[in-house]
Amino acid sequence: MLSLKTKIYGSFSIIIFTIIALVLCGIYSLNELAQDSRAIIKDNYHSIDYSFLMIEELDKFEEISLSKDIHNYSEKLTKKDSLLKVLSNFSETLLLQKNNVTEKGELELVNQLEVFFKNCRNKIIRDSNSNRNAETSIGSEIHSMRKIVGDIYKLNMNSIIHKNAIAKNTSEKVITLMSIISFGSLLIILFFLVKFPNYIIKPIVELTSKIKAISVKSFDQKINFKSADEIGSLTNAFNVMTERLKEFEEQHIDQKIFDKKRIESLVYGLNDGIILLDEYNNIVLINSKAIKLFSLEQIQTQNKNIYELRKHSDKLDKYWEKIFNENNKNGQIEIYDVDSEQYFNVDNIEIKLEKALNNKSEIKGKVLIFKNVTLFKEKDLAKTNLIATVSHELKTPISSINLSLKLLNDIRLGALNDEQIKLVEAISLQNRKLLRVVNELLDFAQVETGRINLIIEQTDPIQLIDLAISALLVLFSEKEIELDFELMENPPLIKADKEKSVWILVNLLTNAIRYSSLKGRIKIKLEKIENYLMYSVIDNGSGISQDELENIFKKFVRSDNKKGTGLGLSIAKEMVETQGGKIWVESKFHEGSQFHFTLPIA
Repeated sequence: MLSLKTKIYGSFSIIIFTIIALVLCGIYSLNELAQDSRAIIKDNYHSIDYSFLMIEELDKFEEISLSKDIHNYSEKLTKKDSLLKVLSNFSETLLLQKNNVTEKGELELVNQLEVFFKNCRNKIIRDSNSNRNAETSIGSEIHSMRKIVGDIYKLNMNSIIHKNAIAKNTSEKVITLMSIISFGSLLIILFFLVKFPNYIIKPIVELTSKIKAISVKSFDQKINFKSADEIGSLTNAFNVMTERLKEFEEQHIDQKIFDKKRIESLVYGLNDGIILLDEYNNIVLINSKAIKLFSLEQIQTQNKNIYELRKHSDKLDKYWEKIFNENNKNGQIEIYDVDSEQYFNVDNIEIKLEKALNNKSEIKGKVLIFKNVTLFKEKDLAKTNLIATVSHELKTPISSINLSLKLLNDIRLGALNDEQIKLVEAISLQNRKLLRVVNELLDFAQVETGRINLIIEQTDPIQLIDLAISALLVLFSEKEIELDFELMENPPLIKADKEKSVWILVNLLTNAIRYSSLKGRIKIKLEKIENYLMYSVIDNGSGISQDELENIFKKFVRSDNKKGTGLGLSIAKEMVETQGGKIWVESKFHEGSQFHFTLPIA
């Protein structure tokens, strides 16, 4: 079994081997051409050159031999010396030629030339008188030598022509061989360049396509690729995976259907109205309670967009803003159905899907829960009425106690001793606390029943602060609290109920004093935010924990180990919102708290 790695290495090895073979063949062929060229120049060039030199010497010899007749002895000696000098030069060239013999038959010609040369030289040496017969005889020798030199020249020229033909033939063979090898190498390289990448890429492209199909739950995918390497193993593993996914899907489809029916049964059986929406606000599930609440009995609701459904339901259109208000998402709101005289708490819960790659959530739908709270509302109303009645009834004996205490303090009825004075003061203090609790309960009853009596008028915002501080001077003095002010200059008038607004400030300042340490610091801020004035009460006390912060404005909620009814902030919230403002808190545990509320500008 050849691995993919081995195939890659093998393919590149073949390509490299082909290139090396091509280079070696080229080098060999060029070397052959070079050798043939060198043979032409080295073997024959000198022989031809020597032939020309010997012809020149023979021409000189004939020129001297055929000169005019010389009769005196000195001229004869001079002519003889000249001829011998020419023959000496000829002898040197002949010796060089003899050492340069390379062609077949060339040595015999050189030997014959040497014989004629020696005969010619000997005749000249023996001839003292240079008669006519001697010159004719030498001329015969010269003619024979010229003929032999010509034969040597022709022999070398024929050799050059022959070797040139060989070189030409070799070059043609080299061109043909290199063309064949180059074409073959090109075919081999093209084969691997086309075949091998396609061998790797084709299954990868197919695998990518199949994976995309699987991502949309199309598990009936298979790659038909057979190989014994890693790609074959990958495709086999993919095919096995798709088979198992398909089996898993088939095995669990019944379970999914069962689970869906079970959820539908659960939703349809609930006493609360349920509407399940997908990410496009199409209705996935709606139970009979919700259908009845919005009078949708005669309308096909399944898979219908809730925006379209709104056109067919007056009740849904009536409560639409409350149900789908952006500020009410994942929080409870209350609606009252006049026809059935029932109260419903509405939860608008977003279904979010967490993404593993970037830890971000994507909204995949909503669940609208309409919980019938009529019974709880009736009980709550009865409780509120009871509290109001009891509180109202308690005011009479409290007033009587207060009147009695005033009579006891009247010196006209008799002076009290020190112990009696202390008892009267203690009773008076507890009576004031009891009166404050009763007043808070009455305010709470008004808030719960929605019967808050407001007198909205243009009010000086600084005056509210002055009145609140005046009411708490004793408490500030007892804990030696240092007050800081950060008030805007020339603030505009506000639209507010003076008494209720002062009560809100007093409540916030009282809490700040209660949770501040001895010699603590409290800051009061007043600033403009758009069309509102914002009051802020900032302390450096113990702060509020995150768990308490979420419920701080709910009824009967107070921090641990602190006195109070837990109604103050709840009442303050209702009073602020009734006047058209907002109230909120910012706090960190052990770092103090900042309570803010706004009132509209007049």
